[in-house]
This record gives sequence, C-alpha cells and structure tokens, in this order.
Amino acid sequence: MSPAPSTLQNLASRLVADVVEADDPPDLLIALDDLELVNAPHPELVVARVREAVLMHMERHDWTSQAAREKATRLVRERCSFHLLAPMVEAYFFAEPEALVRAGAIRTSRFDAETTDLEAFVTDDPDYLSHPVVPHKQSPKRKSWAIPLPERARHPKHYLRFLCDPTDPLTRRYAETQGGAAALCKLDWSRVFAHTERVRLARSLFEDIADRLGVPHPFPGEGHPATSDFKNARVLRNL
Repeated sequence: MSPAPSTLQNLASRLVADVVEADDPPDLLIALDDLELVNAPHPELVVARVREAVLMHMERHDWTSQAAREKATRLVRERCSFHLLAPMVEAYFFAEPEALVRAGAIRTSRFDAETTDLEAFVTDDPDYLSHPVVPHKQSPKRKSWAIPLPERARHPKHYLRFLCDPTDPLTRRYAETQGGAAALCKLDWSRVFAHTERVRLARSLFEDIADRLGVPHPFPGEGHPATSDFKNARVLRNL
C-alpha cells in the first residue's frame, strides 16, 4: 500500500494540474501560505521544499510524450507561483486599526506599525503577555491565545484573538472565515506597504501579480529574495 501523499505533494500536484489539465488555464495561479513562527527565521528553506516538491512531481508524472512534458514545464514556469505571508495573514491587519475592528477587535492594539515591520510582528501589551499560560491539554479542541512566551508576543493571530475577547483565552469571537475575511477583503494595502523597506514577502506577491498583468508595481520596493527571484527562477515563476 502506497503512503498517503504529503501536504507538499498534494500542493505540487494541484498546482500543476490546475494549469496543465485545465481547458482554459489561468493566466496566473498563486499558491499562498502562512510562513508561521516556526519557519520565520528561514523562509528560503520553505520555498526550497516547495520548489523540490513541484520539480519531483513534474519528473515523476506519467506524461504522454516528451512534448507534453515540455509544454507542462513551460506552463508551470510561466503561470504558477508560490508566496508566503509572514508570519501569518493576520499580521497585515495591524497596519490598519479599522481592519482589526472589522475582524472583531473590541480592544485597541498596542502594536505600532510605524516602528515595527509587520512581518517581524511583536507586541509588548502587558495584559496579553501577563495572562497565565493555558496548557494545550486543557483545550485540545480550541486554541488558546495564552500560549507560552516568547511565542505569544510574536503571534499576531493570538494577539488578535485577545483583542477580540481579552477575558477568554479560549474565545471563539475571532474566526478566520468571518472576521479574518472581513478584515482582509477591504484591507488598505497602501498602509501595509507604507514603508518601502518592509513587508518584503508580501511585496514580492504584489510584484509578481503586477508583472504578470503587465502593470506597474503599485507598491514598489525591495521584495524578499526567497520569493522574488523572477529572473533566475526555473521551476515556478518566482522559484
């Protein structure tokens, strides 16, 4: 019995299939994921594994002919990308106080987007940080925002959960598909990109979109080298 495909294998398979097998393939297909705190120091390792997974899938796939393989390789290289949000999408909400309100926050954030890169999120809110840790075994089905330090200070999603419900570490008042979607769909990206030297992973994403559409980059600045090497990429558009 063959082992179940890994998450990376499934991602690679879906990414390739959606452009190669489609009757009308999309002009641009982007796989987007949160970097997460555990990977924050080395985004280049994450994208390297994605690149390897796509390359391995292309090599192992049973193509009908060499011409079909070459066509698929070209389509994937020209139309598919992989990008990261750091450390997770909620970090960008903190550039716009109104976005936090749309997400459900009832308390004012102490995070200062003027002095700190959103992608290097950290808060010093004493009420949030001083709450006793809620062990995972006490909440196996509901994530607590009262995780151990120092991860708690660097976790924008948990801090947002705290802002939505400061009294209950097991709150359900923030849901990504509701409050998160409301915050994101109207997010003022001009405030996210207010500092040209910051949010480089998100900037790479917008650079990729602008390039594929043939329009000027709306938020010019330096992208992250892990996801913006468009000139030397050999597997995906940016990897």
